[in-house]
Amino acid sequence: MANDNFGTSEDTTFLEDVANGANEVEGSDEGDIRVGEGSTVVLEKNDRSVRELFTWFLDHELNLHPDWQRHYVWDYKRASTLIESVFMGIPIPVIYLSLTADEKYEVIDGVQRLTSIFRFLSDEFPLNGLQSFKELNGKKFTELPEERRRQLRNYTFRTFELSKNTPPDLLFLIFERLNTGGLKLNEMEIRNCIFRGPLNGAIKRFADNSDFKECINIRGFGKRMEDRSLVLRFLAFHQRNFRNANQGLKDFLNRFFLENRNASEETIKTFEKAFNHCMRCCKTVFGSYGFRLRKKAGAHLSGEWVTRPNASVFQVITTSFSDKDLGVITKLSDSILEEYLDLLEDPRWIESISRSTGDQANIRYAFETWNKRLDDLLASYKNTRRERMFSIALKRELFEQNNVCAAPDCGNEIRLINDAEIDHIEQYWRGGATIPENARLVHRSCNRRRSRND
Repeated sequence: MANDNFGTSEDTTFLEDVANGANEVEGSDEGDIRVGEGSTVVLEKNDRSVRELFTWFLDHELNLHPDWQRHYVWDYKRASTLIESVFMGIPIPVIYLSLTADEKYEVIDGVQRLTSIFRFLSDEFPLNGLQSFKELNGKKFTELPEERRRQLRNYTFRTFELSKNTPPDLLFLIFERLNTGGLKLNEMEIRNCIFRGPLNGAIKRFADNSDFKECINIRGFGKRMEDRSLVLRFLAFHQRNFRNANQGLKDFLNRFFLENRNASEETIKTFEKAFNHCMRCCKTVFGSYGFRLRKKAGAHLSGEWVTRPNASVFQVITTSFSDKDLGVITKLSDSILEEYLDLLEDPRWIESISRSTGDQANIRYAFETWNKRLDDLLASYKNTRRERMFSIALKRELFEQNNVCAAPDCGNEIRLINDAEIDHIEQYWRGGATIPENARLVHRSCNRRRSRND
């Protein structure tokens, strides 16, 4: 019991939750935020009893609302250990509060600790796992001796309280620096604390879009607000354009949120219409494997999709459909998917959405490269009446019938369907028809090597 490991960050919690980046969306590094030169923090130091803080909470003067802070993640054994530490007189780290414009307090650092104590005071769970006060195991607050109840109510937290005039950018930086250990708040959890307003509620609602959820296809994806983080990326790049992301991605997203936090109902409806349209396009093209890269097998790509979506891919692909006709996207869905699979063979593009993803040059390359491919494909469809691309259904059929590469200089097995393409036996540019009789299954790489004179 000498070390409770409560930490000095926003309530450090279970290590298994962060093993191998379990709570991170791939490609979500936003870089540093810029604040005004010479910015300083105004903090007032106070001693607040549990009784006082709990009264504030019951009177709605202390905000622990999960919409703007991480959900309660401690189990009751860990909460019991915290209560026992109070009884033992072990110091508990300070609580950071922020005073709002309406003279109410919000918790910046300490939600898990305060929630644990408040729930125990409300008789929501009995103590368990105590080592120094084993006689209290199994008892709820109202079942404790009066001496212990009084001790807990009178326990004093040291609080640091931020002025209500703290600028949002500086407040964001404070959140980041307070949460330096354990399971720290991510960027979206911080934004939900700072930029509350109509847009915040709308983003939460947008994240429940069924097409979006099907493309993401991960249970519990919204536990750490990763889903809302992706929605925010779509809205920011949809409205502000990728060329304006020249001061770092974190600054770009924060500026959008700050400028639109109190967006009108009409503006939010416009955002929602755009989001719903683009998510329908994405589901039509990618189904339940949206915004993913392909796994590597040694030095080469395998045909399998990685488990988690890539945030940089998401912002590029989704916004590319903003001004596109859903009917055309539906008709060309197989062709668009094949174009994306081919793009994944471009090392420079993979680098742009995997490394230093907040760098302006990488953002521009990722957007411009995909947008040109998509626009060229749509222009080709518009300018010709003949179909050039075979369907995904035909590719699956040929793969199931015989998955050996039909290229004359290959003849090797095609192990995974995403490694395959359908090639025109008589080349399309020579008048070859896009019909099953003129189709052969080949490796994607073999098709790229084929000469126009073959």
